[in-house]
Amino acid sequence: MENNKQVQQDNQNLSIYDRVRAVPTEAKKEIEAGRLKGKHDINPMWRIKKLTEVFGPCGFGWYTEIVRTWTEASESGEMAVFVDIHLFVKKDGEWSRPIYGNGGNRLIANEKKYENGQQVYVPYLDDDAYKKAYTDAISVAAKALGVGADVYFEKDVTKYDPQPSSGTQAVQQPSAPVLPKLTSKSPAWKSAVAFTASLKDDAETISRKIRLKYTITDEDLDILLKQSGKKS
Repeated sequence: MENNKQVQQDNQNLSIYDRVRAVPTEAKKEIEAGRLKGKHDINPMWRIKKLTEVFGPCGFGWYTEIVRTWTEASESGEMAVFVDIHLFVKKDGEWSRPIYGNGGNRLIANEKKYENGQQVYVPYLDDDAYKKAYTDAISVAAKALGVGADVYFEKDVTKYDPQPSSGTQAVQQPSAPVLPKLTSKSPAWKSAVAFTASLKDDAETISRKIRLKYTITDEDLDILLKQSGKKS
């Protein structure tokens, strides 16, 4: 009996995490260059959509407060902007404690150009830097709730992990299996509905199992749950 209570408590604690952890293919973009080449970037509007889907419209079910904004310059003349925020979410009519997030982005970068056949570096000002830093801060705060967790935990590697030194061969991680895409127009849709209807779990657990079998959008997943009788 005690074990059953613990399992129920664990499931309840993971209820939000499991709802927001999976990222649809259309919301992911592979990073093609730099230290994070081969990893995936998540569309920031998808995070906004998930926060809104789970907690309600911004300002009513969730909101942010900017705690601090500052810049830091390097000896080369480049400058970055940083933003600290607090994210607040409402669950069961109660507002959360502040969820901390920090974001940053390059504000001034030395851009390489050629003038009269000579290589020069010209300062470039990114007028979207503050907005990007704020968006980055939201992503960090939302990550604490599990938003996009499957992408971050896919290989358990982040930009903060040590990078291989020059001359060191990085270990190639096995790629994740490619899941078949499922839409309401797919030939496999009817069998997917029957499979979903046969599951005895709650809607959140069923959603997780479906995403382990298929690549499916949030909209089609919602249709699938309704047609299988798992969601009103």
